Amino acid sequence: MRDNFLLDADETILDFVRSSRESLRFAMQAVGSCWHEEDFAIYKSINDGLWREYERGGITKKELTRERFVRFFKQLNVTADPSKANAIYFKKLSRTGYLLEGADAFLKELKKRGKIFLITNGTPQAQYGRLDSLGIRSFFDGIYVSDEIGYAKPDVRFFEYLLKKENLERENCLVIGDSLSSDIAGANAAHIPCIWYDPYGREMQGSVADYRAKTYDDVLKIIDTLNG
Repeated sequence: MRDNFLLDADETILDFVRSSRESLRFAMQAVGSCWHEEDFAIYKSINDGLWREYERGGITKKELTRERFVRFFKQLNVTADPSKANAIYFKKLSRTGYLLEGADAFLKELKKRGKIFLITNGTPQAQYGRLDSLGIRSFFDGIYVSDEIGYAKPDVRFFEYLLKKENLERENCLVIGDSLSSDIAGANAAHIPCIWYDPYGREMQGSVADYRAKTYDDVLKIIDTLNG
């Protein structure tokens, strides 16, 4: 029975893009810089690239948070203090949580089918803060944040830590997430079956998901089929 769900947070159930955009706008205005909506795409590209490098072990979290605003300001020719902007951004982000459309109903249905363990790369303050702003921290049977564990997805040690801590068997688990490079790659490394949540029809590269779901209903149907 696959009834222990290792569920990713950002862009699987949490609308990180919305939280990040809102927090970036707030930070830019706070440091006295002009804000243009199209600037977010530049920041997101830089931030996403640094997160992928972090997942590969190429940089530390401290380097990531320092470097993203340095590169962003350099590209925009902004003279404000990148460290100050990052601090403002992070504080705002830590209390700005949004669920993706349909995620609330999905979580309730998923909970009927078993236990939900939230698995996320990030900083506890930002991850717990956004969950608390939504009032859903206690909903989960366990929350695993990379900075608390000491390993980040897709490192197999992240998953081994969770399995040992919760006394779970692989054959009773299922990873659900939107990221091929962290969720699916990590599931592959840990030999745990996985569902790639992909609403956008992206190309599967690098890692191979056991199942692919375009909608939350697809995820639930896959689970119901697996469990007969």
